[in-house]
Amino acid sequence: MEEPRNWGKWGPDDERGTANYITPQVTAQAARLVQRGRTYPLAIQLKAKAPIFPGRHKNWHVATYHNLSGPGRGGSEDILMMHTHGTTHVDALCHVFRDGKLYNGYPATDAIDATGTRKNAISNVGGLVTRGLLVDIAGARGVESLEPHHVIGVDEIEAALAERDLRVRSGDVLLFRTGWLNVWARDAERFDAQQPGIGAEVAHWAGRHEIVAMGADNSAVEAYPTEDRLAVHVEFIRNQGGYLIELLDLEQLAAEGVHEFMFVLAPLNIARGMGSPVTPLAVC
Repeated sequence: MEEPRNWGKWGPDDERGTANYITPQVTAQAARLVQRGRTYPLAIQLKAKAPIFPGRHKNWHVATYHNLSGPGRGGSEDILMMHTHGTTHVDALCHVFRDGKLYNGYPATDAIDATGTRKNAISNVGGLVTRGLLVDIAGARGVESLEPHHVIGVDEIEAALAERDLRVRSGDVLLFRTGWLNVWARDAERFDAQQPGIGAEVAHWAGRHEIVAMGADNSAVEAYPTEDRLAVHVEFIRNQGGYLIELLDLEQLAAEGVHEFMFVLAPLNIARGMGSPVTPLAVC
């Protein structure tokens, strides 16, 4: 069998994957998209009662404080206990593997244990600053949200981009709006049961176009449940070294018609981390 796409492309020791597509020139081009000086935070609110992939523990948040009434100085701070994947987050390249191999061929048995990962940790990412594109599939169909069984295909994506006279290029980040985040506030059980998202063909298409990352306003970016569970995760993360960003809030971007922007993402510098909470920014 041939090695998966991108294994060895940036050398046998690479742990950054598609982040390597973001050259200084790519970042400089993205910066030229900033014309209005407007910034859109794309994270959902981090709290206990919020969307989270089924099976993960809810976030736990308490506060410590002292001297509320004075006299003199008082203070307060937070204590959080959470999955790194427990809110808007980016997956590290060790997050999903298959046949005992991580991205770039690293054996999972050598890399992963209860202390975290020795290979493809989130700390390798640094920051991603590149061009971002909103692919508003729900908007293109004129619906508040896609049906839960809807699997987004390549033709839909290319049509939605063409409608805005946009084309993908190497180093891009694609953000898919399904509208599914709107469902959570009304019916959390329905939100968790089945979700629209991209299919496996989109992951292969993204690889051919040298896409750095894909994100969506659902819990997995890809549609689920599917016949081949987490096929997009396996193809995009494990085979290509790509990044998935989940539980994005894309409503304001869509409402204001912002489809092309500078995209900024900086994960926490977690030693041996397998993912990180993030607040991605769209700047235009």
